[in-house]
Amino acid sequence: MLSLAIGLFLLVALFAVPVWENDAKLAAMIDRFESSPLPPKSDWLEYGSPDASVELRGNGNHCDYRARFMLRTQLTGRELTDYYDRLDIAGVEGTPPSITVWMPEPSKRSAYYSEGFGSHRAIVELSDSTDNGWDLRCT
Repeated sequence: MLSLAIGLFLLVALFAVPVWENDAKLAAMIDRFESSPLPPKSDWLEYGSPDASVELRGNGNHCDYRARFMLRTQLTGRELTDYYDRLDIAGVEGTPPSITVWMPEPSKRSAYYSEGFGSHRAIVELSDSTDNGWDLRCT
């Protein structure tokens, strides 16, 4: 009975440990991004609660890491992209992640748009990729 329990524990650990490791890599990348200085004339809309995931996107045998952040900013999309291109944020395994900026159309009724200040929403996405390393989410 004890050997069955040990065997079951080892089987679960075989697949759980890679998931925990990849989640920790994603969390560390998010922490590095949130710890970096914000662009001028910008602040967080949803600090500490990015839309983040580890999974396979597309085909292949790899893990894709993604985290999306919401900012309120007075900068243009080009200015934000230029700002983040100059930052030296490490990805999940050291090399910089890919950073993409979207600027949704502002709405005068939106809580994120203030006509007097010209602020609008920006979505900043970090994405990176590694080998799957036994993470079943990535196969």
